[in-house]
Amino acid sequence: MHIIEINRDNAKILFDYWNEIGESVPYFFKTTYDSFLESIFDDKFEGMTIFKDSRIFISKEENQVRGFIQYGIPTFHFTGAGKITENINIGVIRNLYFNKTRTDIGQALLDLALEFFKENSIKDLYAFYHAMGMSCNGNHGKLHDNFSYIGNLLFENGFEIEHENIYYVCDISKKKLEYHNNSYIKVSDLVDNRQRFVLYNENNEAIGSAEIKYIDRLTGNKEREIIYLVWIGLDKRARGKGLGTEFLNHIIDFCKGKGYRYLHTDTAINNKTAQKFYIRNGFIDKGITRSYITK
Repeated sequence: MHIIEINRDNAKILFDYWNEIGESVPYFFKTTYDSFLESIFDDKFEGMTIFKDSRIFISKEENQVRGFIQYGIPTFHFTGAGKITENINIGVIRNLYFNKTRTDIGQALLDLALEFFKENSIKDLYAFYHAMGMSCNGNHGKLHDNFSYIGNLLFENGFEIEHENIYYVCDISKKKLEYHNNSYIKVSDLVDNRQRFVLYNENNEAIGSAEIKYIDRLTGNKEREIIYLVWIGLDKRARGKGLGTEFLNHIIDFCKGKGYRYLHTDTAINNKTAQKFYIRNGFIDKGITRSYITK
């Protein structure tokens, strides 16, 4: 086992490994090398630089990458109330991947991160922090259930599950679009790779809002068929009338008009209402994703 630090000069070998491990994960989108470099070295979330100090290492054997880790000290953190704060002292393991049969490699890489945080007197640790995911992955930072053995290694090292989500994908080319409530939408200008929608009823009252994220713009136009639904919501007074489906249909029609085929989204594992809504509207469950925190 040979551990090597990665920088811009030698990152190509990591890019090849990244593409390999991402084949079974729905939010590991096809991306250009330049977009990958920007995502892993100079990434931002809603205009904020993610890390003020970040380290990347690979484990290499027989000229092949067998695992890698990225960890560091972030510039921001979300409070329990969902507010962004910059007054923080936390550590984040952004990425940790290795072969299922090589827990020794995973432990060796994880030990690098744990020692780094110890040296910097950081006790509150997070792994696979959702909002700090790679931009070329749509900023989806959680660990997919296909890599549950990595979660098991985190458990053995003092971590526990923080949040769990379910990831969904809908083939919108097959979606039948209907509008029974005479609703309509207004669409905002593009801001920071996102657009917002407002739903209006036949009385011109705003009754819902939603936001989409353009994946092609985050992947150097390598992934051209996917739009990400960041969130969708209705006012309480508008629920139970089919307006949620109608709103979604308006959004799908807008996306189809721009040439997109797939709509991705995710929701909390305990949000049964949202899960039923997505399944009812043709979304397919693509697995559970998890973030972790030290006990």
